[in-house]
Amino acid sequence: MIWQFDLILLTLVVIFALISLRVKDLMGASIVFGAYSFLMCLIWAGMGAVDVAFTEAAVGAGVSTVFMIATIYNTGRMIKPRPQDMSFKLLMMLVVVITGAFLLTAVNDFPEWGDPYSPVNDHVAAYYLTHSMSDTAVPNVVTSVLADYRSFDTMFETAVVFVALIGIYGIIRRRRKQDDSDSDTDALPPYDPSESLIIRQASRMMVPFMQIFALYVVAHGHHSPGGGFQGGVILGASLILYSMSYNLPTLFKKMTEKWIILLSAIGVLIFSGVGVICMMLGSNFLDYSVLSQILPATDSVMARSHAMLIVEIGVAFTVMCAMVGIYTSLASNGRFDKGL
Repeated sequence: MIWQFDLILLTLVVIFALISLRVKDLMGASIVFGAYSFLMCLIWAGMGAVDVAFTEAAVGAGVSTVFMIATIYNTGRMIKPRPQDMSFKLLMMLVVVITGAFLLTAVNDFPEWGDPYSPVNDHVAAYYLTHSMSDTAVPNVVTSVLADYRSFDTMFETAVVFVALIGIYGIIRRRRKQDDSDSDTDALPPYDPSESLIIRQASRMMVPFMQIFALYVVAHGHHSPGGGFQGGVILGASLILYSMSYNLPTLFKKMTEKWIILLSAIGVLIFSGVGVICMMLGSNFLDYSVLSQILPATDSVMARSHAMLIVEIGVAFTVMCAMVGIYTSLASNGRFDKGL
């Protein structure tokens, strides 16, 4: 990247971060934080980490902002300062300064930028870059690393997403008997979706294209930036847009709460199930090459390529349902009847 452009982006990132901390209007702070994530997306793209930039754009600038807005919808928009806040802020500032100073002491131990002999480039990274195509027939090295070479990590990361969904449900979910005893002061703010006719019609046209693009991202993640996580986030974002344009009951007519949990679990089972099949065929867990015994017209290399697509589909299921489930929980304050 051009260093002047890097400097501008870095300056804007710092400014937006400070603004998001200083703004007392939480809605405005959420929007500024979304802009901060978008700038980080540009920085990742400029550094050549396009897959990371893709994820930052979908999760950081997109879904995370919606999650914060949904939370504000059920809490409050303005920060109410308290007298004891200043001492707490000073304590946290001291902790941050000490931690930052400690981290800066390690900067001199970092290798030079792009050093081919640095520890990270001197071991497995070189093997991944030179053997990814011959081992897996996948030109996108990021996909081959995440879904094949480091498939254990990705499988457990997918499980973490599923556990996060279950945790949100367990903490926020309210039963109907509890809802009936809630006071009027705990009621949701008024929201009339009938006033959003233009948004409704626009979303009806946008959602199908978003979902088609998400499927392309999942299926084409082998050859270009993308994969199951990015595609799953976009699929979840399309359903969230559909829910925001209409209402939660309309979304639950298409995908109920039980289906959200079930499909999220099925995604984890798809990933782990592929590993179990590999063991049943006499190989190691998630050693895809052995799947050539049951996949038609494939050798050991193409079996690894096809298996990566299968596990990416599982990741997409889990991530999509987790995004929708977390949003519906936050937007409805755990009631799953109405909300943002």
